[in-house]
Amino acid sequence: MAWQPELVRRVDAAGNPTASLGHALVDDYLEFVAARCWPNTLLATAYDLKVFFSAVPKEPSDVVAADTFAFITAHKKPRRGPKVVRLEDGEAGLSARTIKRRLASVCV
Repeated sequence: MAWQPELVRRVDAAGNPTASLGHALVDDYLEFVAARCWPNTLLATAYDLKVFFSAVPKEPSDVVAADTFAFITAHKKPRRGPKVVRLEDGEAGLSARTIKRRLASVCV
């Protein structure tokens, strides 16, 4: 059975937000992020990792560069049909800013 990431948000006894996805390695990384970043950064990182591991159903230690490139390619494809584009730049798919943020969360 493959790991299915599930985002769980909590507040610890000290009132600090925590996030977990149900995998020891990923949760350790989120704990590292929580200790060094703002709460919104922690939540964004946890969500981005959830999106990545939902699209790439592998163990974190088994992810290779080709998986990351496939993830980027999937994000550049039209999401609402071929005629729907962003007004900002006329491109389809997610914005480059969103893709870069998600990659920054994944590529550590």
